Amino acid sequence: MEMTHTDLLKKLVGAGVKWRYGEKQDNLTKRRIVWEMMYIINEGYVDYYLMAFWVFRHSARDINYWARGAVPSSIICYCLGLTEIDPIKYGLHSERFVNDEPPKFQFDIEASRIEEFKKGADEFLQANARDYDIEAIKTCLLREDVELGKGMRKTYLTPCESLSRKHERPLPENIDDEIASYALNFPDTKDLFDGYVRRKEGEVWEKTGIVMLDEILAPTYGILAYQEQMLDILREIFHVRAIEANHIRLAIQRGETKQVEAYKAELFANLKDLTTEEAEKVWSVLVSNPRAFLKAASVSQIIEKYKFEMQKPV
Repeated sequence: MEMTHTDLLKKLVGAGVKWRYGEKQDNLTKRRIVWEMMYIINEGYVDYYLMAFWVFRHSARDINYWARGAVPSSIICYCLGLTEIDPIKYGLHSERFVNDEPPKFQFDIEASRIEEFKKGADEFLQANARDYDIEAIKTCLLREDVELGKGMRKTYLTPCESLSRKHERPLPENIDDEIASYALNFPDTKDLFDGYVRRKEGEVWEKTGIVMLDEILAPTYGILAYQEQMLDILREIFHVRAIEANHIRLAIQRGETKQVEAYKAELFANLKDLTTEEAEKVWSVLVSNPRAFLKAASVSQIIEKYKFEMQKPV
């Protein structure tokens, strides 16, 4: 019986799971892998993942590259070797990547060799045109978006000077402060960053009294810093399904007031473990930072500097 593309992806991921997590995985890891795999299959993304795997294996080889954006959120990408960041270790969520249509495989590529990479990728894709929808896959893997502003283009493959040579400094045991600093240290969130620093240095922060909410906020000292914390609140406290939680998160961050109010009304009409007063307190935290940063992007940015070093001019 001929192996299907789905069978092949399952086989590759199965080998990758053992490579990343050993022969026996805990229940959380198993659930994450099964959930993401089923979503990939049901939404028709199998070929995208397969081609991402094969393109980078064929075209990158000794070319340095690094995953960007929401890609590190994907446990399947981690098991396929497309990323070097364990999404479970850093509390990243698969739906933050797979819910894009199609998922955006964003990577920094060693600047001096990006054309070499693109040429190899194009040759590989053309060689497999009989079995795959190459134009659709190019849209996903090798795409340049329309112009976003004066002289700027958003690319999925970005030339990056900092990947010009390996550096491989060991990661410190705790890089949470660096991750939070990168996520919060912007003009719109500078007050939150200052509050994070004060609380880190000993200022007492008032807990909400809602245990699960306080646990979600504890790593950032009571401050909502990350989109992933928004998803945690929606999933763990309001019991919203993963993909719907991401839709609510997106509406809040886009400032879609009427849609957000509709979501709130629906959630409040179906409260399970909260009083209305408690739900209001949770909701006020959820919408407190519409500029909440994608933790996956922050983690990627910080870890990259320990893995690579910018080539110094001679």
